[in-house]
Amino acid sequence: MKYPVLGLLAVTLAACGTSAATPPEPARTAALTLCTNAPYDPFEFEQDGRIVGFDVDLAGLVAERTGRPLKVLNIPFEDIQNGKALREGTCELAAAGLTITEERRERVDFSVPYFEATQAFLTRKGSKVSSLDDLDDERVGVQSGTTGVDYVRGQGLEPVEYDDSMEQLIALQTDQVDVLVQDRPVIAVWMTKFKLSKELKLIASLDTGEQYGMAVRKGDTRLLSTVNQTLAEAREDGSYERLYRQWFGTKPPKRDEGTRPEGPGSV
Repeated sequence: MKYPVLGLLAVTLAACGTSAATPPEPARTAALTLCTNAPYDPFEFEQDGRIVGFDVDLAGLVAERTGRPLKVLNIPFEDIQNGKALREGTCELAAAGLTITEERRERVDFSVPYFEATQAFLTRKGSKVSSLDDLDDERVGVQSGTTGVDYVRGQGLEPVEYDDSMEQLIALQTDQVDVLVQDRPVIAVWMTKFKLSKELKLIASLDTGEQYGMAVRKGDTRLLSTVNQTLAEAREDGSYERLYRQWFGTKPPKRDEGTRPEGPGSV
């Protein structure tokens, strides 16, 4: 990639009170700070001491357009989805497989959608659960702060929550939960990268109609416009397809003109 990434920073957010003061406008020479939550392969994960992935590369295109380097911060997903990190100035941009919802729109401003999200259910081979109809008192693992939590509760079940996707996967492997709900592309990567097909099985997929968007602080119209222009141009000049092929191993599915992008995978 042509843009520089200034390394991986593990960030612990300190309590900053409830002040709603607007962070100062960053100097143009300063790095563009991206908040994300890893591991969430292939969207964001650590490789050779750096956070890489589809979301990071798309954010890199935004940074390149602004003429600034990209600085990646790996922080709790909860602080991204509730708008805290953007509101308090920890970062200017967030991309973390973040599903656009009306509730989140009250806390952050979203870009145009850049990915269609499909959820899936994973269980162990030999499990008595073979379909969603079998879910009753089963322990269902979800990632905290995600739309999977809402879905499971909507089915009348109380989810078991984990801070990140790898903790969720390990919980299934070690019999702490019976089933997990996660984005389909993430599960697909698990199955191939970790060779889990003999151990685990996919029992169902859900086309929830959810979409991923990048997020900026409420009212940051300047950066939001830049993000939207970057995403539009990436689709026109082939950059989006190139990155999609790189991280998903296939070309992006076709989409209707003027509508949202499609993809194989929601948090």
